[in-house]
Amino acid sequence: MDIRELLRDKGIVGAGGGGFPTYAKLQQQGIDYYIANGAECEPLLDVSKEIMARFPDKVLKGLNHLKEYTGAKKAVVALKRKYKNAIKSLKEYRESSKLDVELFEMEDFFPAGDEHVTVYEVTGRVVPEGGIPLAVGAIVNNIETLYNVCLAIEEGLPVTDKFITVGGDVPNPITLRVPVGTQIGWLLSFLGIDYKDKVIIDGGPMMGNIVSPDSPITKVTGGLLVFPKNHHAVRQKEYDLDYILKMASIACIQCLYCTLQCPRYLLGHDLQPNKTMQIAGFRLSTGHIKQAFLCCECGLCEAYSCPQQLSPRYVNSIIKKEMAKAGLRYSTERTEFLPREARDWRKVPTGRLKARLKITEYDKHGFLVDGSFVEPPEVTIRTKQHAGAPAVPIVAEGEKVRKGQLIGRVPEDKLGCHVHASIDGTVVKCDNDKIVIRGVDDRWKEQ
Repeated sequence: MDIRELLRDKGIVGAGGGGFPTYAKLQQQGIDYYIANGAECEPLLDVSKEIMARFPDKVLKGLNHLKEYTGAKKAVVALKRKYKNAIKSLKEYRESSKLDVELFEMEDFFPAGDEHVTVYEVTGRVVPEGGIPLAVGAIVNNIETLYNVCLAIEEGLPVTDKFITVGGDVPNPITLRVPVGTQIGWLLSFLGIDYKDKVIIDGGPMMGNIVSPDSPITKVTGGLLVFPKNHHAVRQKEYDLDYILKMASIACIQCLYCTLQCPRYLLGHDLQPNKTMQIAGFRLSTGHIKQAFLCCECGLCEAYSCPQQLSPRYVNSIIKKEMAKAGLRYSTERTEFLPREARDWRKVPTGRLKARLKITEYDKHGFLVDGSFVEPPEVTIRTKQHAGAPAVPIVAEGEKVRKGQLIGRVPEDKLGCHVHASIDGTVVKCDNDKIVIRGVDDRWKEQ
């Protein structure tokens, strides 16, 4: 089976972002760099660094398979130089395996893991406005994605489990692998974590979203962070649009800090969050409104830069969604992009960001433990855990399924990846949105 077909069949998607199907990134010409993104710039999350430290063989093999398939001239693992354990493990396996892979050690700043930022740091090339790394001869994958690629190619295994860090206001942060579809509240209770009267964030403190304990873990869940309800890292995630627009009109002082520290602006893109706030606050309609498409929603503007604690990121997010609904796309006549001169001294150190977020007290490493002991009684497999079309269920209520069994298929002419059962059990609910599987105490034998 062709690697593209195999990755689609095994459900391999970007494990650290929007869940873009990995097979759709693969191009077999014009690729100079295949980059493994191990920067993991979100504070309090340890998934990528732990996978690199514990499974360097699978990371480098997965990367090498895709380098060979695409014909990329270089394979590079980009990670922060402070990840000493990961660097040691990767170097040792690289030397023993003789794989032709480079390590690129980055500074500790936010957002080092933004795809455009990572590409520039490694290659010195700026991805065009509204473009993707392919435009400058690069492909980027998350570390866990490459781990899954290795399992798919070398062992024929689909994505059934997810590595996550559980941290924040918890006694002992931990990184572990759990079945996809595990209910968040059940997992926290199973780990002995009291989450009542607290807020749960799916993802990091910067780009993560508040979720219900009833929500399931998906292929793109990078972490679960628990915070007190009134914590600084939570407040802005609870503001509604009316409040933010009102504050934009009465509190934005046009100090430009949000723009001058914006990672995409510093790369030379025409993104100026201060103008977005001016437009939104006074309901103006100008050509600047399309700048919202260029926002990567890293949250630096709202969490670090703005002295008034406003949220240009949220405004940009709303504008992007509305323009997408209207069928609008970003376009530019510019063909050359150069980073702004101030970029090198305007990078935001992660330590200062943690202090601003008031999360320094929670900054404890979540070491990876064997997660095989996590056996949820039930899982909810969402049919859409990826960019593109949702999977169409191919099982029915009452049907017994085994872990790894294909249970949802994306039509061949649509972008997307299939989904698989993450535990042995019986399908107890099945509709267009989800497939619920209830586990069994005793695994049945083949008839």
